[in-house]
Amino acid sequence: MDLSKMTVSINKAINTQEAAVKEKHARTCILGTHHERGAQTFWAAVNRLPLSSNAVLCWKFCHVFHKLLRDGHPNVLKDSLRYKNELIDMSRMWGHLSDGYGQLCSIYLKLLNTKMDFHTKNPRFPGNLQMTDRQLDEAGENDVNNL
Repeated sequence: MDLSKMTVSINKAINTQEAAVKEKHARTCILGTHHERGAQTFWAAVNRLPLSSNAVLCWKFCHVFHKLLRDGHPNVLKDSLRYKNELIDMSRMWGHLSDGYGQLCSIYLKLLNTKMDFHTKNPRFPGNLQMTDRQLDEAGENDVNNL
């Protein structure tokens, strides 16, 4: 996959229009992380966006980032941990605003940080949290008290 195509899809998915993210752009972002085995291109594109100045843009970022954590390459988590403090700061900033998407962005960013913490502490759980009973037993070391 061409990285410029992924950058275009990121910019088309994360925009200021108050409409749902198009699945084809989100899917291209997900496939791009598998192609490059991480989220470097995603973060390079996102770091140029004014996420702190537009709530719709921030909300769409959260939505796409959540999809990448869930269905993207496993290295998306590792690549994203370096931006954790920025996400926490952005959550605080949006939390001070009471109108529109501000509170929603704050809560969504907190959820994404919690998800990153969970997967860092529990690396056996995949991003989409789908596990077979056997995998779940292994994660709990075959002890019902560990689940």
